[in-house]
Amino acid sequence: MLFKIIGIGLCGVIINLILREYKSDFAFFVNVVTGLLIFIVMLDGVKDVINEFGYIRDLTGMKVDVVTPIIKVIGIGYITEFSSNLAEDSGNKSLATKIVMGGKIAICVLAIPVIKSLINTIISLI
Repeated sequence: MLFKIIGIGLCGVIINLILREYKSDFAFFVNVVTGLLIFIVMLDGVKDVINEFGYIRDLTGMKVDVVTPIIKVIGIGYITEFSSNLAEDSGNKSLATKIVMGGKIAICVLAIPVIKSLINTIISLI
């Protein structure tokens, strides 16, 4: 999987460098398509990570209410980073900053049940 990602990334960089000289407008679209192709290749790895979280949940007896937000937080982090980088590549640094802020707020909202569960566990131990 890693070699596929590196290969797709290097091809995207080379095509981007070539297009920048002749048709700079299309260079951004090459970045988007390259990023999407890399994301598609990574989907198998994401499935493995989700399965491992399920295994950990079963092993520890954690509630689904705790594991699901953790997986969502990880996904939001990656999607936010990807979107922010695309916005920055297109020259919209201000928009990229706002995307990151939105992602952070979404992560905080999703983290609340995990924090509550952690606090309840600590209180029950005391």
